[in-house]
Amino acid sequence: MKRKLAVYESKRRFESTPEPRAQAAPRKARGRGDPGSDPGSDEAASYVIQRHDARRLHYDFRLELDGALKSWAVPKEPSLDPSVKRLAVHVEDHPLAYGNFEGRIPEGNYGAGTVEIWDRGTWRPEGGLRAARKGYAQGKLKFTLDGGRLHGGWALVRSPMDDAKQDRWLLIKQRDDESTRDAAQGTRQRGAEHGEKHDTSASADAPVSRTRHATREKTGDKAGNKAGDKTRKQAGDKTASAASAEVAGTRITHPDRVIDEQSGARKIDLVRYFEAIAPMLLPHLGKRPVSLVRAPKGVAGEQFFQRHAKPPQIPHAVRHDDLDPGHAALLTFESVAALVDAAQMDAIDLHTWNAQATSIEKPDRIVFDLDPDPALEWRRVVEAARMTRDLLDELGLRAWCKTTGGKGLHVVVPLARHALWDETLEFAHAVTDYMAARMPERFSAKMGAPNRKGRIFLDYLRNARGASSIAAYAPRARPGLPVSVPVSWDELDATTSSAQWNIANLHERLDAMEGDPWEGYGRTRQRISEAMRRRLQTT
Repeated sequence: MKRKLAVYESKRRFESTPEPRAQAAPRKARGRGDPGSDPGSDEAASYVIQRHDARRLHYDFRLELDGALKSWAVPKEPSLDPSVKRLAVHVEDHPLAYGNFEGRIPEGNYGAGTVEIWDRGTWRPEGGLRAARKGYAQGKLKFTLDGGRLHGGWALVRSPMDDAKQDRWLLIKQRDDESTRDAAQGTRQRGAEHGEKHDTSASADAPVSRTRHATREKTGDKAGNKAGDKTRKQAGDKTASAASAEVAGTRITHPDRVIDEQSGARKIDLVRYFEAIAPMLLPHLGKRPVSLVRAPKGVAGEQFFQRHAKPPQIPHAVRHDDLDPGHAALLTFESVAALVDAAQMDAIDLHTWNAQATSIEKPDRIVFDLDPDPALEWRRVVEAARMTRDLLDELGLRAWCKTTGGKGLHVVVPLARHALWDETLEFAHAVTDYMAARMPERFSAKMGAPNRKGRIFLDYLRNARGASSIAAYAPRARPGLPVSVPVSWDELDATTSSAQWNIANLHERLDAMEGDPWEGYGRTRQRISEAMRRRLQTT
């Protein structure tokens, strides 16, 4: 095994990278099946796809075979369209333990950048293990995937364009019930929401163009402001000239292009939403670095996750060139014009870091993302959020709640800026382990669809440096354009789903609010103490 992973070992300095060493993994880490145990076995083995934001963003596609992860670097997100052939450059074998790796590889190390698990599950070779070995050796490997995002038949075929420098293959979706003509159906970029298929159940009332949005006067509370009685322009003003649409000083190209077939929402509707919601959205963005999900062909098209930007992209956003060494600038959004710029660039999701640019190494919040098995009833998610709140309350920490616009809820804990990234991540991990150990029938401490079957993954990984989560009042690049919305604990029972509100009906929520659901959040300063850590270690 060591000899098989010698190339992997030779490229890494393990005293300075958090990546696992090349050693045989325990049997339990080998997924649901161990194809290496029986030459005739057709058992499923593990696969993982890791989103690797290195010098160039790419996706690392890894299949467990004979005690190692056979690996390919895929420059673009896998496509469900059989006519789209993704380049897949074959790279060195990785140890099985790498299938659980997420984190940041420091600058100066091979592959420096952020690694996140984008999808994982099991794969089954066509014809069994012997056929897989033969196909791998001959450059034609057919298999079935059963993961959080990807399903059905796939193939890896060595490219006729192979050369001496690169072992080039092609990753191709086979034609079956899981394939689509449009590469975008079903493979959605979630950023920090790992291993989950996109929700298609979000509903939209009346087209967006016939709605209005309430705004709120600023109160100084960074997390949200009291609802007022003012109204803004209609979200999709049909009387605007499509040929000369200009909002907040930005010329909007293709304003009438439909970006969501389910609701009929157009690009100009999204722009108007950002303009109208800005007084509520901007305080949540603050001076936090923002990552974008861009959908140039709408929510049904291929999507791109963008953390950095080079000029002149998004000209009204504030650039921070020195916050993420080795990369282009991080961006903060501090004006209506910046939000409109983002929409003009086809950005829909706005995901924020847990720290502000003014103190980037000291997070000022912890976010727990409740990521449920899609089959779970919504009430179970609500109950889990309250259980998480109750534990935090026992520890002496106040927490607030919001929908994600997907399937889960976020439990958010504001902090004074005192702890570093590693400390807050370690604490969040301890909370997750504590909940999973005491209520294993409800909570999982491990990501991935198989691990949360009938349960909820309490995702603590949102708290690593560079990780992000959807901002309150930001829309999602999903059918119906749902919105992440703050809710008070008292009104949580009245919610019906995480995607209950969208850019078309959010005004109903705002009109009905009698106060700020996050009252007091922006004034709360609390610290992680040693006593809290000890409490989580007790059995």
